[in-house]
Amino acid sequence: MFHRSNAGPLAIVGCFAFALHLPAEETTRQAWGDQGDGSFRNPVLWMDYNNPSVFRAGDTYYLTAATHHYMGMPLLKSKDLVNWSHAGRIYSHLSSLSDDFDFPGKAYAAGSQDAEVGYHDGLYYLYNWSTRYRGFMATARNPDGPWSPVRKIHETIGGDHEDPCPFWDDDGKGYLLLVGNPGPLTIYPLNPSFDGIEGKGVTLISDILPKGPQMLKRGGYYYILVARTGPHKAQFAYRSKSLLGPYEGRLLFEGKKQGMQAAQGSMVQVKGDDWAFVHHEYDMDSVYGRRVYLQPAGWRNDWPWIGEDPDGDGVGQPVGLDKPFEKPNLAPQSAGTPRSSDDFNSLEIADQWMWNHHPDDSLISLTKRPGWLHMTAKPIHTTGGFSQYPHQEVKFHEDHLLLAYNTLVQRIHGKTSTVTTHLDASGMQDGQRAGLCTLSGDYTWIGITQDRGIRRLAFVKGDAKSGPGLPEIGPELDRPHVWLRLEYRQAKGTLLYSLDGVSFIPLGPRGYSYRSTWYEGTKVGLFNYCRSNASGGGIAAFDFFHQQHDGPNEYSH
Repeated sequence: MFHRSNAGPLAIVGCFAFALHLPAEETTRQAWGDQGDGSFRNPVLWMDYNNPSVFRAGDTYYLTAATHHYMGMPLLKSKDLVNWSHAGRIYSHLSSLSDDFDFPGKAYAAGSQDAEVGYHDGLYYLYNWSTRYRGFMATARNPDGPWSPVRKIHETIGGDHEDPCPFWDDDGKGYLLLVGNPGPLTIYPLNPSFDGIEGKGVTLISDILPKGPQMLKRGGYYYILVARTGPHKAQFAYRSKSLLGPYEGRLLFEGKKQGMQAAQGSMVQVKGDDWAFVHHEYDMDSVYGRRVYLQPAGWRNDWPWIGEDPDGDGVGQPVGLDKPFEKPNLAPQSAGTPRSSDDFNSLEIADQWMWNHHPDDSLISLTKRPGWLHMTAKPIHTTGGFSQYPHQEVKFHEDHLLLAYNTLVQRIHGKTSTVTTHLDASGMQDGQRAGLCTLSGDYTWIGITQDRGIRRLAFVKGDAKSGPGLPEIGPELDRPHVWLRLEYRQAKGTLLYSLDGVSFIPLGPRGYSYRSTWYEGTKVGLFNYCRSNASGGGIAAFDFFHQQHDGPNEYSH
């Protein structure tokens, strides 16, 4: 069972009471995640794993999340639901959906949205739905992979949809729940191979604007856990004795009193009637992206409950925000967070990385110069495109980072973080730019430009609407090696450079404010491209990428 860490007993929804005591020095605790004493602070993942889907296989929990235009879809695993490490990717490209993903600028905000993983007859099924490119799926015998190549879901239902959730009834028949975008929650029968929708749908929930459904069957009831979207986001549960309803519902959980939008996630069993609810912060404008939270959950009188209910109104509230809360009663696991740092010593790109649209693999190598990420520049894409939501034109502008191929990014970890990389520019050519960037609908970068045989340091900021701004030019370089850094403090960042790896000098604005756009929080990463009129072929080599943050230490994998 979960418990709150505080100086006295506290009732929780259900019939449990418990107590822990805080250490004398509260400042010795981690800012988030595992506290090292059997308790945790929310969020358990202070990073943007938006639209999380959690499922259990044996004694291991797995979490996947939306990545939209970033490749590919991540997979984390945990034994205790607090500490998570990388477990690979479900896919690395979406070529079977559209060749739009081959061209930066054509598929922003599209791609993977809210997915759900189900298990049936020895096989794990991932279902996802892109409002623009329709439904797709992948399967695996083992959650750790290999996963099958992504393939389209056969359907002719029309309309805009999202948030698929599979369900298999006791007779082995499969169904897919879909949310209208916007619209009600509808259930559709699947074909015998579970890769297509056949037959008409039946509306199950229409009294709220639903989001992120999860369907369970327990004790003769069919249960649907679903978030309410709109201005007052919250988590609801519905139940019925019949698969096709009618369903009765109730409000389960919300974070209104804590000033947060807490909803949309997965309820998973811990032991017996003790369960847990893993959800994101349902605020698409959050400056940190949509972080991941853990709540106690369970069952009482044939209804689920989530969180704590200190005022007794029957609606759960989030835990672990102002004080630590005891971890679930699961096997002990050492404290840790998903790896973010990389010394580029492996033969493949590590699991924490994502490409902006599809990469051109022929231009990337970890073996040409062992211990370095070797990137060959390619001219930027010149035709632009449109983002899915908001529907926004991404116009061609010269030197526009949003149109650059092979931009490699990852999530920023924590409330405070410092990212440092070492760039060897000895192979750069005229028209080329390479360095360290932050990426969202707007972006910043610090790095090296080469024109007319002269290399200079530069800072640039830009956005989808206006393209890149005028660069702030730093010193001319008489050496090929520079160190680049992002100092990230409470969703504001300063970019810096160093010529010796020790002393760092800011370039560009101090405390630049980051934001979430295109469903994704701001990412940090590495880039190497050349202007559209350049020939390409210049080399940028990165020695390492180190991220230090305010959470628990990172796992080595």
